[in-house]
Amino acid sequence: MKTDKILFLCQDLTIVNRKSCLKIPNFLLKRGETWVILGQNGAGKSQFAQILGGKKIDFCGKVKSFGRSVLVSFEKINETIENDRQDDAYISESNFLSPGQKVCDFFKISNLRILDEFMQKFNIFHTRNTSIRHLSTGELAKILIIAALCENPDILVLDEPFDGLDTKSCGELLQIIENFIDKKVAVIMFLNRIQEIPACASHLAFIEKERSFLVAGKREIVEKSKKFQRLLHFQNEKIQEIPQKITQDSPILYENYAVLKNVCIKYGEKIVLDNLNWTLKRGEHWYIFGPNGCGKSTLLSIISGDNPQSFANDIELFGKKRGQGETIWEIKKNVGIVSTLFHRDYRVSISALNVIISGFHDTIGIYKKPSLSEIHAANRWLELAAMKNAAKESFANLSYGEQRLLLILRAMVKHPPILILDEPCFGLDPFNRELVLNLVEILASSNTTSVLFVSHHEEDVIKNIKNRLEFVQSKNGYDIIEKRIN
Repeated sequence: MKTDKILFLCQDLTIVNRKSCLKIPNFLLKRGETWVILGQNGAGKSQFAQILGGKKIDFCGKVKSFGRSVLVSFEKINETIENDRQDDAYISESNFLSPGQKVCDFFKISNLRILDEFMQKFNIFHTRNTSIRHLSTGELAKILIIAALCENPDILVLDEPFDGLDTKSCGELLQIIENFIDKKVAVIMFLNRIQEIPACASHLAFIEKERSFLVAGKREIVEKSKKFQRLLHFQNEKIQEIPQKITQDSPILYENYAVLKNVCIKYGEKIVLDNLNWTLKRGEHWYIFGPNGCGKSTLLSIISGDNPQSFANDIELFGKKRGQGETIWEIKKNVGIVSTLFHRDYRVSISALNVIISGFHDTIGIYKKPSLSEIHAANRWLELAAMKNAAKESFANLSYGEQRLLLILRAMVKHPPILILDEPCFGLDPFNRELVLNLVEILASSNTTSVLFVSHHEEDVIKNIKNRLEFVQSKNGYDIIEKRIN
């Protein structure tokens, strides 16, 4: 089998998107190559990934594919969850989501030995009988990557494959990719973090905001270019202040924002949290670390008031025990949240400006006329994030990274007592990631907001967050190690 066989080519490719377009004069992909394509949010990376993955979207130019391609992306993850909801979208009398499709029924493959081998390599064999809807984002990403590999494609397209994966899983994925390269396929990874470029990458490219290839070619040549070196040493100008809070709510007088005693959360036979004891005190900030599927997002769903099993546990939020007459809105008015699940559920077609305004009302969408002060504050947040020109754009038409940034601003806009950031940097380019970390740092220094920050990336450092809650695998599941800095 020749390693230089052309698998994909495009010439004078133009993809119109919103008010601008992505232009790629020439791109050639050969068997055995591994490309990494970087780029800014909104630059058109995902549209190019869709074309490489064989998806039908509008474009002009010459495009030819000479092999079978498979795409794995955030959009594919969302599509999988949505299909599962449509197939079985009712809630049972026990207040648990109905079972939905099991992992073992998701794969359309006759060779179960290969499937089991991939699942063992990715350390998710234990999820075979778990419902798709009960998987963590990282676990679901692994499932889709395995499904793609089982199709034995000529071209494997991975849009942000490492986002949502813990460190161990990233290493496992890289090992699998390297094995695939030995089979002479072509692999294309679209990444936001330069430090995630794997050693096996043979070619690099960067798409700039003005929507064209800034630099592209063999890795050893691109890495020596001045344009690429500027990317490596990029730094934002630090923001010194953020828009002030526009409402004067009654202060929370309780010392403890959340108290969890012997909490147990399980789905069917799977125990997610077992005998958890933890207290979040006013003004504290916490990093929360742990492997995929360990229960980090479940813990945060308890704090945000979204987990129905909270009523069966000894949980106190803002001085009130769950199940003693408090409404979900009384909890949500004190919480700002960003998570992949929330991002997935934010499916209304409203403007970018109104997305931020919805944060004042804790709603998905706008259901009453906003005040002038809310409009003014939302515009200031957009300006801070260099998104003022997107104020009237539909949320649905923005890139995943731009959507993520808007939802982060939405969570911050009311300066909530608790700010929950569950992998907030998903899909963000270096510029926006640095911006978000800067904003979180300012909020954390205000002494009015407690930040809970989940991340798989140790480099996402915020100096004001000192406490750590770490999920560590043990024989019976996960032990939780608390490191509180007084």
